[in-house]
Amino acid sequence: MSVSMNTNFFKYIFLSLIIMLTNVSVAYSGEPVLSKTEKVESSPITINVGYVSEYWIRGSFQAASVSHASIAYASGPIYLSAGYADLRDRKGGATYNEGEAFVSLYGSYNFKLMSVPTYVGLAAYRYTDGIDQHYNEISVGADFDIFSVDAVILGDYDTSPSSDYWHFQFSVPLGPINYTYGTYSGAWQYVFQEISYGTTINEINLGVNLGRNNDNAMGASANSNQGTTYGTFSIGYSF
Repeated sequence: MSVSMNTNFFKYIFLSLIIMLTNVSVAYSGEPVLSKTEKVESSPITINVGYVSEYWIRGSFQAASVSHASIAYASGPIYLSAGYADLRDRKGGATYNEGEAFVSLYGSYNFKLMSVPTYVGLAAYRYTDGIDQHYNEISVGADFDIFSVDAVILGDYDTSPSSDYWHFQFSVPLGPINYTYGTYSGAWQYVFQEISYGTTINEINLGVNLGRNNDNAMGASANSNQGTTYGTFSIGYSF
């Protein structure tokens, strides 16, 4: 079987699973990042609302001054989530365009592989008002306690014709501080690094994120985000 036939075969399986996922009544991921296996809530349904000074996805700028909301459902090994982010301020304060938003659907199956918490996930990311193409992903990840790895083993960027991409992310928790190194290959080829800090005060979630991407990173901010350092502040509440 040729490489092209193998790719088409995996795409067929992937799209079939996405259709199954989107038929589930409760689904979505509020954050455009991969779900970690340790996300376990006391209640099966969690709702989160928040604000972030700038919205970056895996080292790529999306918009400034972003409000977002999400709902997640966890039961046994199943984790489902769905979310919405307002991306009207794509120019970082210069222009507001009504209707520009990011919507995501995510689902994962969590299990232990040789005592290591592991997951297999499906994601569908959608942009409204034609600001970007659609993304579909199959991902896997594992938590080794002192570090975790997440990988998009097959990503489909809905261009014409569609483009494939792959993503790898390595994270190290250092108490309240988290270090992340990520790479893209395929449709995009770039590297980013981030250091984040999060805390909760009176049930309010506060976070600070510092990052840097390289010269090949994609973005839509005024400076095109080529080889850019960035910093963001976030505030949220879960119930």
